[in-house]
This record gives sequence, structure tokens and C-alpha cells, in this order.
Amino acid sequence: MMESAPDSTKETHSPAAHRVNFADMDFSETVDVDDMPNVVTAAVKRDDALAPHLDLMEEAAPNGERIETVPDDEDSDNDDSESHGGTESRMSSVRLESQQKRLRKETAKNLASKENKAVWMLRILVMGLLLAVTVVVLAGVYIFASQSEEHDFEDGFNIHASQLTESFRNAVERKLVAIGTMGNGMTSYAQATGAEFPFVTIPDFAVRASDIRVLADALIMVWCPFVTDQNRLKWEEYAFMNRFQVNKDFAQDNTYRQEQDDYFDSLVYGPNSTMAGHDGDNRRNRGLQEQEEEEDPNMLKDGTGYHLRIWHPMTDEVEPNGTGPFLPGFQRSPVNFRVQNAINTNYANARVFQGIDIAGSLLDSHQVIINRAQMIQPKFYKAMTANLQISQYREKIDTYLQDPLSFLAYPVFDSFNTTTRKLAGALISNLYWRVYFQNVLPPNAHGIIAVLSNSYNQTFSYHIDGGNATYLGDKDLHDPRYNEMEVSVDVSSYVRERSSPETRAYRTVPLHDTMGRYTLRVYPTDSTKEAYTTNKPAVYTAVVACIFAVTALVFVLFDTWVEKRQRVVMKRAVESGAIVNELFPEEIQHRMYEGDQDTNNKMPRSSWKVNTEQEHGLQAVTVGEDKTNLVPSGGQIADEYKNCTVIFSDLAGFTAWSSSRSPSEVFELLETIYKAIDNIALRRKVFKVETIGDCWLGVCGLPHPNPKHALVMARFADDCQKKMQELVVSLSRHLGADTETLKLRIGMHSGSVTAGVLRGQKSRFQLFGDTVNTASRMESNGQPGRIHASKTTADELIASGKRSWLKAREDKVVAKGKGELQTYWIELGLDTKSCHTTVSSLDTPTRDSS
Repeated sequence: MMESAPDSTKETHSPAAHRVNFADMDFSETVDVDDMPNVVTAAVKRDDALAPHLDLMEEAAPNGERIETVPDDEDSDNDDSESHGGTESRMSSVRLESQQKRLRKETAKNLASKENKAVWMLRILVMGLLLAVTVVVLAGVYIFASQSEEHDFEDGFNIHASQLTESFRNAVERKLVAIGTMGNGMTSYAQATGAEFPFVTIPDFAVRASDIRVLADALIMVWCPFVTDQNRLKWEEYAFMNRFQVNKDFAQDNTYRQEQDDYFDSLVYGPNSTMAGHDGDNRRNRGLQEQEEEEDPNMLKDGTGYHLRIWHPMTDEVEPNGTGPFLPGFQRSPVNFRVQNAINTNYANARVFQGIDIAGSLLDSHQVIINRAQMIQPKFYKAMTANLQISQYREKIDTYLQDPLSFLAYPVFDSFNTTTRKLAGALISNLYWRVYFQNVLPPNAHGIIAVLSNSYNQTFSYHIDGGNATYLGDKDLHDPRYNEMEVSVDVSSYVRERSSPETRAYRTVPLHDTMGRYTLRVYPTDSTKEAYTTNKPAVYTAVVACIFAVTALVFVLFDTWVEKRQRVVMKRAVESGAIVNELFPEEIQHRMYEGDQDTNNKMPRSSWKVNTEQEHGLQAVTVGEDKTNLVPSGGQIADEYKNCTVIFSDLAGFTAWSSSRSPSEVFELLETIYKAIDNIALRRKVFKVETIGDCWLGVCGLPHPNPKHALVMARFADDCQKKMQELVVSLSRHLGADTETLKLRIGMHSGSVTAGVLRGQKSRFQLFGDTVNTASRMESNGQPGRIHASKTTADELIASGKRSWLKAREDKVVAKGKGELQTYWIELGLDTKSCHTTVSSLDTPTRDSS
């Protein structure tokens, strides 16, 4: 054991010789370590600058042995010092000390302060820079080429998406303008003729509406006057008297369609082909002509019936009185063969507007209403096919049977005065959404996804390749990876913008905000991107990579030659760094290095040289021929820590036990116990100062202050005692049964401590002060297996609310230079009741308990 203090009665520890491996500690957080590597390896691992050269350190200590500087002063009066008395143990220590001196001697020849580290960092920097430049250039070439293609892809898609959205927006606008033109014409006709809505019949409706249908891409167009319960009877009488307008419209539309079919058939089959014309249409013509020749005007003889009153299209029943307003169909284009059904069908209750109060909404908003998109159900294929056969879509009936469509109601007013006008009726039409995506994009536009959503929470998708559009389904089917490339357009907002003051001549009625708000979003797909993707980026990158590979090969050859010389240098640097980390805390290292740097900065660079004759000390740099500068210049490195708790832990019975054991068994015991204590210290944030023989010295409260230093140290000591009991039982199985007799004798004291470094040969971190001496007395006067504490430490524990941990020692302790002292046993297992009796003699502390 080492001398603890000059005035110690037992003199077991020397406060002038306390040192610490501060690199193994982390006071910023609690560390729970199950296995702690040997001190040297751990120090290297924790030093960022030296970690890459851990293999060098392992070469220096192949057996995991710790190269330790044994304190110079040995206390012959302490029996535990005999633990170092074995012949083999002394020889092992001599060999380690010899190896340490040899390594330091070789390192001192090449270390000049931090310059070697700078050289090492420069080498890494050059290697890293070359690699970084290679990676950056290769990545730059590949990224530049790839981004060029990516930009082409994005630009190409944006052009196609803009074309699609603009075409869609313009198509919807064109449809509204076309229908609006029809409505304005009806208002103009009524005003010019003096007719009063709803009693208005538009002449040549089929001809006018046919052109509007084609322009608006609509399947049908129906004129539905706005009829109330008050004028219902008059309307039904008026509709009956003017019912034959349907016959005329049907004849006109049929004739026009027949001429079209004959013309297009002649283009395909020739002017003399017998395929020209459609027998079905001819039969309908003949039936209509025969019907017009009948004198009876009630149109009841063909068996289809004519509704004299407004009727419900879904029930075929007459609409009850008081259920208005109504939107009875009156004029239509094209006219279905069942011409009688075209009159007085109440579209306000039609299936296509189911769920919407279409009449009331038109009356309240005076805005265009578009209903939800609908797929044609198979049970309505026959009726829908009949409508398609007489429309402009009759050449592609199957296509439009499998496509969603929406119906819209465009309001018609009785005047053009926007402030006083009233609703006169509505033009009912429909929208085939596929039409707005066909024949818009060029052939090189592939894989465009158009997602259409509306205010009815519906979403459906189309796949567009060039001029073809394919319906995908009633959900958003775009690839989420291309969300950022979305191009969208809100039709309602666009129509509203077109009605701004800058376009006062634009008189189209706006779309309803909630009933018919449609938004189109356009996205690319992988097939869209593939059209712009080539292998050029990979080719360009490969060429540049070959150039850099040759450059890298030259550098590797050079670096290999340099590495042979630098390896020895770095090996010594790692070993020296490990020693420094072991001897000094991090803060102390920084202050020492700063002092050395200040000195080095004042030295002429040209006059530096390595002192090859110096064998001791970490500073081996001289200026000129001056070989006496062994201590770094600068102020003293010492600090006072006001509130600390110092602990001494001695292995009682170790001397007798070790006398009958081999050195390997002795070291196995010590390493196992010290390793366990070190782990507990890390976990409890106790600062390990050093181990001297079988004694472990630590402190809490420095280098980082801890207001609960005594509380932490008490728990640390209790953990050590418990761990010691486990270890001796485990070790006794192969070290002998008497190993279980070994116990820890722990003493602690709280107070101020002076800590610092006495620079010179074999400088180390040391603790000074009366606190260290008193803690040593607490240990030497303690009992094996117990924790002995001074009254000062007891006061600290009471102030922390841990009075129950203390038990006053019955006899007074006589300490050299201290006289009789009242001391206490710390037992964390004591209950509250016992503590009132065992600590009753304790003086009231100077501060309140927390």
C-alpha cells in the first residue's frame, strides 16, 4: 500500500500520488457497462483521434495487460503491500515497466507535440480528399446526365400535362359556352316574340340543338321549362296543344342523321354501295310519316301512350299536386323513337339527378349544376344503346357504354338583366368524360394518368397514350412516387375567373361551388419516364471512373510506401496517447496541451529538433541545444473543488490470502474485483482516481460538481459491498474456499479537495487536502465488510433525507492529528425506526434536509 498522507497513523495512501484514467469516464451521462476492456484499449477507443489505430495498440499489449506506472513510494508498515511481494509478480511488473520505458523512448524520438497528429490527419485528409473528389466527380457526372434526362422527362411531362389540362378546361368551357348560347337564344326568342315562359316552343329545336350537341360533345339536350304548382294546369294544356313539335323535331333529326350516314358510308364503301343507309332509320321514318297522316291528334293509337300530365320517370305515375316545382321535358335532341315519352317527363325526379334537388338548387343558385359521375348499369344498356344509335357516338356504342358520364342542368332565364332575371327553365345535357381526354396529346405521350375528382367525393382515373384514353376505375390509380409532379386544374375556378371584370363579354353561367365542382389532376408513370431514359449516364460515369482509377492506383502505390514508414510512428503515437489518457482527465489534458502549444508557438519552427537522448517525460522537444525544458510552460494546473466525497476501499485479508497464491491468481482476483468496481463507478458517476495495490481510491464531485456527492458515494459503496459478496463466492470455486473470507473495508469523508497536476517527470493527476487524509483514516479505522463514514459525510446524507442509512459507531475513533471522532456506519438496509435510535446522538446538521 502507498502512503496516504504525511500525518496518517497507518499511512496507507499517498495523496501526492493519486492518478486516474479519465478517458474511461463519461460524466455527461450514466453508463451501464457489462464488460470493460483493458484500460489502454478503452482509452484508445474513446479517443477519436486515435481510434483508427486500435490495432497498433493491441499489438503493443497482445495479452490485454495494462501497462501501469507503479507509485514510487511503498508503505512497508502496511501488510497489504505484500501483495506485490511475490517473485513472479515483481518480475512481471519489471517486464511491463521495461516495455513501457522502451516504447516511450522510441516514441519520444518522433513525437513533437501535436505535429505528428497533424501529419497523420493530413495523410487521411489527402486520401479522403482523393476519394471524395472521385466520388463527387463520378456522382456529379452521373447525376448531371441523369438530371438532364430527368429534366427532359419533367419538361416533356409538364408540356403534355399542360396540354391536357388546358384542353380539358377549354372543353368544359366550350361546352358551357355552347349550351349557354342555346339558352341565350331561347331567351332572345321569347323576348322577341313576346312569349312568356314556360309557354315557349323553340322552332327547329332539333336542328339548333344538333349543332350544339356536337360542339359541346354531348349525347342529348333536353329543354325543360320551369313549371310551378300554380301554372301546372296551364302548362299541361299548352304541352298537349303543342305536342306535335316532337314529331317535327324527330323528322328533322332523322333526316339529318340519314344524310350523314349515307355520306360517310359512301366514303367507306363507295357512292354506289348498297350498304349506304340504315334500314332501321328508314323504318322509323316510315312509321313517323304514317303517324302524321292520322287525323287523330292524341297519338294514342301506336300503343306507347302519351302523358297528358307531368309524370314521374321512375314510377311512371303522375306527379301529385303540390310537389312542384317541376322540370318537364318538352323539346329534345335527338328524339328517341318513343317520341311520346319526350313530353312531360319530370327531370327534377329523373334517375340521373337522384339525390339532388335539381329544381330547387337551380332556383336558388342560378348556377350550372353537374351531378355525380355514373356508370351505366347493365339493365339500362338497351335504353342507352337506343340513345347512342341516334347520336353522334353511334359508331362507337360499346366504348361509351363502359365509360362514366355526368348530367348537367344549365339554367335558362327570362331576361338578360342579371339583377332581375328569373329562372325560366333548364337545358339538360350530359358529359362523357373520356371525350375530353381523347385526341389531345401527341403520339409520343405515353402513360399519362388523369385523375378526375368532384365535390361528391368521387374519384376516377384514365390512362392516356397519345390520342387514346382508357377508363381505369373509380379510384385514384396514380403512382404516389410522382405526387410532386402533379399538374391540376379546377374547372369551377377557371369558369369563375373567366367571369372576371377583365372578360365582361363572357356571359357563361358559373358552375355551382358544391354541386358539380370537378378537379383534374395529371401524373406521369414509369412508362412516361422510360421514354426519356437512356444508358448515357452510366456510359459517361464509366469513362470518368476509369480515369480516376488510374490516378487512385498511383496514389495507393505512393501511400503504401509512406505507410511503411508512418506505421511505426503512429504505433508510438497511439501508445503515448493511451498513456496520456490514462494519467490525466480530459480537462487537464486540454490545459496541458494549450500550455505546450503556447510554448511551441514562441519557438522558431526551424530550430525544432527531436531529443533522442531523453528517456522520461511526455514532452521531449527541445529548442536548439536546450535539453532542460522538460516541463511545459504556463500557469499551474490545479483547482479547488469545495464539495466532494472521497472514498478509500481496501481489500481486507488480501495479504494473507495472496501469500499462498500464484501471481496469475492474485491478478485474476484483483482484475475481477477492480473491473466490477470500475463498472459500478461508471454507472454511479464516481470518478476513479487510482488503485494502489489492493486499495481503490475514488471521488465524487469532481471534475464535474455534483450536489449529491455523498448520496451517490454511499450508494456506490453499498453496490461495491454487494458485488464483492457475489464475486468472492464465484471466485472461490477455483481460487480456493478461503477466498470467501475476503471483504471490502470502505471509508469515506466529505469536504473540499484540491486536484491538479504536478508537471515534470511522470506527471499525474493527484488529490490533495485534509479531506483525502480523513477519508484514509475512515478506511483504516473501519471494519471489513462495512462502510465507515465521517460526521461530515453523515451530515450530507441527512441533508439529503437519508438519516435512515446511518448508524452511529459506539466507540470513538482516534485519528492522528484529529483526536477522537464520532463516526458512522452506512447501512442502506436500516429501517426508519432503528435510525431514530442509532442516530439520536448525531448533532443537528447545519442545513435542512431535502
